[in-house]
Amino acid sequence: MRSPRIVPALLIALVVLSAACGSDDDLPDTASSSATTGTSASTAATTAPTTTTAPTAVMVAGESVPVARLAGYAASICEAARQAATDVGAASKTFNGRAHDGLHLIARGLETVDRAAAATLLEAKQKVEADFSKPPPAAQLVADLNQLGEVTRSSLARFGVNVDACPPA
Repeated sequence: MRSPRIVPALLIALVVLSAACGSDDDLPDTASSSATTGTSASTAATTAPTTTTAPTAVMVAGESVPVARLAGYAASICEAARQAATDVGAASKTFNGRAHDGLHLIARGLETVDRAAAATLLEAKQKVEADFSKPPPAAQLVADLNQLGEVTRSSLARFGVNVDACPPA
């Protein structure tokens, strides 16, 4: 005959083991991040809001690319737009030296998820390249670079990378 103490002990062991092996992957993020009020310190510690950090790298064209590098491409376009108002040569050097190759990478990544967005990015890039080969008035070059900045920003958003818009000149 079984001891009456064994059954409750086995039940407790099963509950503990199943909780330890369980996964909350199926729960929505809000379930694990809800705040509590009026609870004991030990309960509050286990249900306190959780913070999620942005990824440090994302997959683009089958390559893990640091988010900071992608943001740097966008920032370089903004910098080139600021420079273009007074120094086309410096703007060209910034664009070609720090943003150009990154735009090709982003476009390659977009091709698999949104070919139209990839084409829009490449068209905006080509317009800026044409501007540098035969510079239009500075205001037009600045406008084209700012447009490329916006297209780049929306392209990066497709990979979950959010960057600020270029500040107004």
